[in-house]
Amino acid sequence: MKSIFRFIFILCIGVLVLPTQLMAQSIAYVDALRLIDESPQGKVEMQELEEEFGVRRQDLQRRMDNFVAEEADLKKNSLLMTSEEVDSKLQELSELQRSLRREQEIYNNDYSRNRNQGIARLEEMITEVIFRVAREREIDLVLQQVVYASSSIDLTDTILQELERMFEERE
Repeated sequence: MKSIFRFIFILCIGVLVLPTQLMAQSIAYVDALRLIDESPQGKVEMQELEEEFGVRRQDLQRRMDNFVAEEADLKKNSLLMTSEEVDSKLQELSELQRSLRREQEIYNNDYSRNRNQGIARLEEMITEVIFRVAREREIDLVLQQVVYASSSIDLTDTILQELERMFEERE
């Protein structure tokens, strides 16, 4: 009977000590989106993407504006045109609209693909920095997506500083 009480006593002590052991582990949080947006590497990536696609986007926008102007011109002048001229112009505008939609879709796909590739490279670099900092600081768990995190466990600024240091060393 004494051995059963002793076992229960030891079990209770173990249950009380276990949460203390779990609390002793260190946890940190990083805001990955903020790191992508605010890191110099992220800013350069977005600037390069804008340089690569800016001219193409402007050209597409200019052509869309011209389409809208031609469409408005047709509405305005259709009463002065023959039905054959109106039909011809409508067909021309319809083909132009299809072409512009197709080009817009291609542009969006190209832009998204390049942006996603750039973000994937950034995420890989950021993950490596997080691993390194977590090992150096002996952090047991680093979370990226949480509902709430206290500023006392937020590691984002530290990771951002490390990314800035790496960027400066690269130049």
